[in-house]
Amino acid sequence: METSERAYETIINYVERQIMQGSYKKGDKLPPERELAALLGASRNSVREGLGILERMGVISSQQGAGNFISDNFEKTLIEVMTLMFILEEGTFREISEFRYALETQALSLAMKNITEEQQTDIECYMSMLEQTPGEEQKAYYDKKIHYTITAASGNRFIIDNLQALTEVMDVFIKDMRAKILSDGSNSEGLMSAHRQMVEALREKDESKGLKALKAHFEYIYAYIDG
Repeated sequence: METSERAYETIINYVERQIMQGSYKKGDKLPPERELAALLGASRNSVREGLGILERMGVISSQQGAGNFISDNFEKTLIEVMTLMFILEEGTFREISEFRYALETQALSLAMKNITEEQQTDIECYMSMLEQTPGEEQKAYYDKKIHYTITAASGNRFIIDNLQALTEVMDVFIKDMRAKILSDGSNSEGLMSAHRQMVEALREKDESKGLKALKAHFEYIYAYIDG
């Protein structure tokens, strides 16, 4: 049993080491199993077992008939990990919202410096549609597009990937939350104003105004969750 563990861990350690050294990059194809087995002095079964674990970890993806590739879809893995963490750690909706607030705060600060004219135009268009459309689902759609574009404008891939994954997890556990808050008469105008202030702050490069609006935005979310 000990030998078997060492054998399949050999392929896991090898692939991880190659990634760390920059020899393997996203989308790169791994050598065939028989070549890996010969290279590492391991059996084909041990190599196959190690590759299977790497695939479950999200490090590689296996394509039938084509081989194994270094994954380029870590967002999917993040969503799965965060979902399991939320369940197993018995997380609260408040905690997951606070984590999102922390990430969005930094995303907004970075977006102040990095946003492009095209992204600014897109955000203002989404804001206009958010204000004009009567449907709850459409409002929720444009709300999400505003936040996604601000996140993308940060230019930080780690923030982008983590926020996207976190948003997906929240949408699973708090279904239709955006639409419900936006349709609530007591919250709707305040939340709309917070979005409007964020969009204006980005255009004006006013970080203080933007962060104040983001804080107000999340206070409405907390009120909904805690209520």
